[in-house]
Amino acid sequence: MADVDPDTLLEWLQMGQGDERDMQLIALEQLCMLLLMSDNVDRCFETCPPRTFLPALCKIFLDESAPDNVLEVTARAITYYLDVSAECTRRIVGVDGAIKALCNRLVVVELNNRTSRDLAEQCEKVLELICTRESGAVFEAGGLNCVLSFIRDSGRT
Repeated sequence: MADVDPDTLLEWLQMGQGDERDMQLIALEQLCMLLLMSDNVDRCFETCPPRTFLPALCKIFLDESAPDNVLEVTARAITYYLDVSAECTRRIVGVDGAIKALCNRLVVVELNNRTSRDLAEQCEKVLELICTRESGAVFEAGGLNCVLSFIRDSGRT
């Protein structure tokens, strides 16, 4: 983890127009690797603190122009944070519109498109993890209907 500059990583996460999407995707993949491969959660959270990184990840979901491949890696990074600490849930819930944006991805999924389907499945995992601590926030965002519709529709293909 010593090779990664958290400030640069965060700056790249906050990019999102045109060619900057490539930088954003690289930063997301790097963050996923850091979270997944870290043998010391405390050190990882010092390097990439949830208080700054989770809001940045949620803002990617709020960007309606973000492509599915970027959103799928973003959802994966959020999942890794939640897998490590359920306390991260409140940081996600604290970003206005984040839960609704996750739910909406289940509504607009293109089941014949692999990337779109992977994104929806990852969003479902994130919502499931959030429900362990903040089920009311998911319910208020329409999450129950979105998840049930996704399960129903994906079972047809």
